[in-house]
Formats: sequence, structure tokens, C-alpha cells
Amino acid sequence: MRLSLLLFVLLSVCGLSVAAEPKAAPALDVTAQGEISRAELLKTLDGGPQPFIASIGVAAHLEGGRFVGFKLTHFNPDSPLVNNAFIRRGDVILTVNQEPLERPEQFMRAWEVVRAAQALDVVLLRDGQKRRFRWTITP
Repeated sequence: MRLSLLLFVLLSVCGLSVAAEPKAAPALDVTAQGEISRAELLKTLDGGPQPFIASIGVAAHLEGGRFVGFKLTHFNPDSPLVNNAFIRRGDVILTVNQEPLERPEQFMRAWEVVRAAQALDVVLLRDGQKRRFRWTITP
């Protein structure tokens, strides 16, 4: 379960700068856009998911008895998400680069997809509303 949040490492490993509009999940406008360096992203990915998972708390988020996503319950002081401008405690992560995160194998697929991607795209629930955040991966 906690594996699903590893991809958040991608959201915070590097200095993320707010920008304009992006591409992806058709019907959902981008709430915010930023940049992340490929070098920082790869550093995090190459380190594996365990250090990231150890730095956050998550819980399954259910609606009507059905799993929806993973709710971020806390960030340890050493978590890369502590100072992230976009991702907050209480957010429910739904997808990363259009990959669902319901099962460990889905998370690992998303982890690998991001490795070669040109952008990191995260859809989450905040205050009952879907929001989309996008980071362009820079050289």
C-alpha cells in the first residue's frame, strides 16, 4: 500500500517552480504546473521506494466502501514532501501519469513510466474536488 506513494518522491525531489498550463488527463484542467530536473528525479528513483515510503504516512481512502486512492496522513521532517508547494497532507492521490495506484504492481508501473517520461502528472482529490498537478521534467 505504501508503495503507491513513492511516486510522490517525484513531486518533491527537486526545486519545483510554478508555471503555466500543461497537457494530459483531458477533462481536468491543471491546477498548477512546475518543473523538476531529470537528475534529481533519477536520484530519487535510483534510490528506490523504501526511503520515500519511510518518510510519509498514508491510509486507504474509501468512498461508499470502494477504494479511491491513498490519503497522505503525514510527512516526517526528512520527507521530500515537507516543503512541497503543491502536495499537502490530506490529499488523496488518484493517479500518477495516468496510472492508477491501487495495487503494488500498478505503483511500480507508474514508477517506471515516470523514469522515461517528459512530464510528471498527478491527479488527486483535495476537499472533495479533483485537481491535477503537472511538472515538466527538464534535462
